[in-house]
Amino acid sequence: MRQRLLPLSAALIAAAAAQDGGQLYTSYCSACHGPDGKGATGGAFPPLAGSPWVQGDPERAIKIVLHGLHGPIDVFGRTYNLEMPPQGAAIPDDQIAAILTQVRASWGNASPAVTTEMVKATRAANADRKTAWTAPELLKLHPLPVSAPPIAKLTSRIYHGDWTTLPDFSKLEARNIEEENDGLIDVSHGDREDLFALVWEGEIQAPESGTFTFRLDADDGARVLIHGKPVTEVSGIGPFGTNRAQNGSIDLSAGSHPIRIEYLEYMGQQDIALAMKGPGINGWRALSQKPVQPEKPTIMVAPTADRAVIYRNFIEGVSPRAIGFGFPGGVNLAYSADHLAPALIWTGEFIDGSRHWIERGQGNQAPAGQRVVKLASGRSLPPEARFRGYKLDSAGNPTFSSQLGKGFLLDAWKPGSSAELVRTLTLKDGATALEIPLADSLPTRLLAPGVWQLGDTLELRAEENTAIELRDGQAFLKLTNGQPVVLTYHWK
Repeated sequence: MRQRLLPLSAALIAAAAAQDGGQLYTSYCSACHGPDGKGATGGAFPPLAGSPWVQGDPERAIKIVLHGLHGPIDVFGRTYNLEMPPQGAAIPDDQIAAILTQVRASWGNASPAVTTEMVKATRAANADRKTAWTAPELLKLHPLPVSAPPIAKLTSRIYHGDWTTLPDFSKLEARNIEEENDGLIDVSHGDREDLFALVWEGEIQAPESGTFTFRLDADDGARVLIHGKPVTEVSGIGPFGTNRAQNGSIDLSAGSHPIRIEYLEYMGQQDIALAMKGPGINGWRALSQKPVQPEKPTIMVAPTADRAVIYRNFIEGVSPRAIGFGFPGGVNLAYSADHLAPALIWTGEFIDGSRHWIERGQGNQAPAGQRVVKLASGRSLPPEARFRGYKLDSAGNPTFSSQLGKGFLLDAWKPGSSAELVRTLTLKDGATALEIPLADSLPTRLLAPGVWQLGDTLELRAEENTAIELRDGQAFLKLTNGQPVVLTYHWK
């Protein structure tokens, strides 16, 4: 078949179009900005989805890619202070054009394509630049697209008084009323430093119908109301940026809705931050000059459908050498290698790993699920016993090994049917008879032959000839060398 030759200009266009912007974005950008453009690792990096920084004037985004970005940048009311490395020396112009075209047309973005000629022109015009751009530099040269104010028709009223809780504003007279044309709440322009209150009123826009979440932080107290209905509140007197921030949600129809924010300043520092998110909003939309500190991202550690998962970090309620296992079916175990005993068992989700997996966070992480039962608060075996590790079967189920003299106690765990954990204890290799507590902090009573109740929510099931003795409301298991004992823990 005879081929038709394209004119030179058409051939160049076809070559440029052949660059796969999606594939290039995945290779160069998704590790930080996420495959969905929302920022990798739970939003730790700036989002590109819906971001005004990559829309509008294309030269702004081209400069960032070519030379990098240094210092803080605000996106959707959150400040990021990460280094964006320059890519101009590593990525050719046609590929930069393809990447930016992909970004500007994805995840709700709707800006025109970037051509290779645009990238070449920007590179040539800034050939002498040796340092990364800063956000203020870029905004001076390329202001962000103008958008509607976050809170339309915003007004503020200030009240003077000595309060430690939000007052009844209907009984007070405002000292001053102002229009807030930027549409953002702010306490820095108040006419007092202490002992005052503010009320803002305006209208917010819900792009689509659905559930919207509002995140509020304040020094000292604050409340958000929509259609007169309280949505979230930071109560009392206390500092900003600690654990006082609160979230609240409300269902809204698409369109405009009246919002009221009440604020109290007692003594000392004064601050307020408010943001919203929901359908049609990329990330958090700032409703205040002060950015809201984001919630810490969660990294839920979870088993697969057919294999358990391990978590070796500090777990709340367990000694320092904790070994956690999340099993398929929503049952979980935390074993103490210090006490040679199962410390906690629970149902539902296993554990949130973000505390220890992001920047080596300190402290203990609580189980993420429900119905947590503490089986052992101290050592279960004699003082001479030593922990000798554990082995996993093909499904990742553990068998813990403790040495007693020349013998060993094997303590194996696996999931049972719904809301059950199955435990098999075996004395072997010459270990003498042994007695261990089954729940040293839970009251125990016999329900029926082979069935005991531990605490309020847990049942223990065993064969009728299992040697379990009740003394003073506690259950003790007697083990004999070479005779395995199978116990089933069942949540009622």
